[in-house]
Amino acid sequence: MPLYDIEHVIPLTDEQQLALANSLTKAHTDRFHTPTYFINVRFTDVSDMKVFRSGRLVKYNRAILRTRQSENRTSEILNQHCKSVIECWEKTIGSGPQNGLHAVWILGALSAGMEAGFPRPLVGEEHEWLATHKAEFQRLADQGNQDFVGLMKELSEREDFKDI
Repeated sequence: MPLYDIEHVIPLTDEQQLALANSLTKAHTDRFHTPTYFINVRFTDVSDMKVFRSGRLVKYNRAILRTRQSENRTSEILNQHCKSVIECWEKTIGSGPQNGLHAVWILGALSAGMEAGFPRPLVGEEHEWLATHKAEFQRLADQGNQDFVGLMKELSEREDFKDI
């Protein structure tokens, strides 16, 4: 469901990208109780991209999160999440004028969509949606679909999914 676009001007190793993707995934699941399967993190080297601010060329690292909008996700909650994203970056990549994460933008533009053939749930209705589709997820897991094997494992192990 959510898509984190990490646009970086500094080189990031595969190991740094993996660590940051895992850290962002954990931060997102902790705050919004989303299964990890639906969290996407994409890295783009934008070191050659030209961005002008105040009429001058600037280069900076930024994270853009596209997610579902809801009245339950207040500006305060989203701003707290922006801070979490910065913490993930600083623990994994570093801080400072060159290495730091200059901007985090959250765009609540994901109104509808489908993933793996399933419609996305409404914000706040994730548990009901998971319960509704659990048998289908299990069927796909039983067929060897590793994404759904992981999802079924997560549903059985995570405390916030025990009621599903």
